[in-house]
Amino acid sequence: MTPLETAKLLGVSTRTLSRWHTLRVGPARCKIGRKVLYRREAVNVWLAQNETQPTRSFSGGTA
Repeated sequence: MTPLETAKLLGVSTRTLSRWHTLRVGPARCKIGRKVLYRREAVNVWLAQNETQPTRSFSGGTA
């Protein structure tokens, strides 16, 4: 996927993707010549690795 397609998928700007690459915190990317591409699978893996689970649930009600 192109950076624009990836940015739209993740709901961020292409500049954010570029900054993430510089900080080495975003999804893996490939560079072919001057063209930057993201593999859909690499983006999905990155999303799964950054998924968080709630530490506890709300019990609700009165005591």
